[in-house]
Amino acid sequence: MPAALRAQLSEDFAPVRTLASPWRRALLVLPLALVALLAAPVYFDVRPGHVRLGWMGVWGLSLAQFAVGFLMVVAAMRESVPGRSWSRRAIAVWSAVPIAAVTAITLWSWYASPIGIRAGWWTLAGICFAGSASTALPVVALSAILSARAYPTRPAIAGALLGAGSGLCADAGWRVFCHFSEPAHVLSAHLAAVLCSAAIGALAAVCVSRPGTRVR
Repeated sequence: MPAALRAQLSEDFAPVRTLASPWRRALLVLPLALVALLAAPVYFDVRPGHVRLGWMGVWGLSLAQFAVGFLMVVAAMRESVPGRSWSRRAIAVWSAVPIAAVTAITLWSWYASPIGIRAGWWTLAGICFAGSASTALPVVALSAILSARAYPTRPAIAGALLGAGSGLCADAGWRVFCHFSEPAHVLSAHLAAVLCSAAIGALAAVCVSRPGTRVR
């Protein structure tokens, strides 16, 4: 080995910590994700149709959506580890998860308590979209930093997974507050917020994973 290369390697030597498992790294996100879940119902209130939906229809389904979102964050942490990337088939399945979860919960809620929007459709859609997407941003940011620490080889995919998962966690809380169960509203404003979070997550993961900007 050339002496210059040996000297350079010696200068770079430093103790390192073993990378924690995807589950353990995702658990660091959990407290912030729980804040995102509770933010809207605590600050505003619980939807007026909660009596008809019952505890299971309001909190039970929202907790189920939150759990799915958290699992997607775990999946993103695994994707971030070189050599542990998901297959194309698995990525396709994970991509369909947020759409399937929101659609199923929406249709059940509409069946149990059909409450539509009578006026101000676009205004209300904008409020729910902006509120849900902005609530997810802190979770996206922390998840992207944790993902970058694993040196992902496909940061855009990892970022999209963590963004969608964060969006599901945040929108699970906005669903508790949102007064309407109309599928056209939920599948546009709320699902669009989740997909927007996925896009932001992909962009954030790519940015923080670039050489020179990587978080150590």
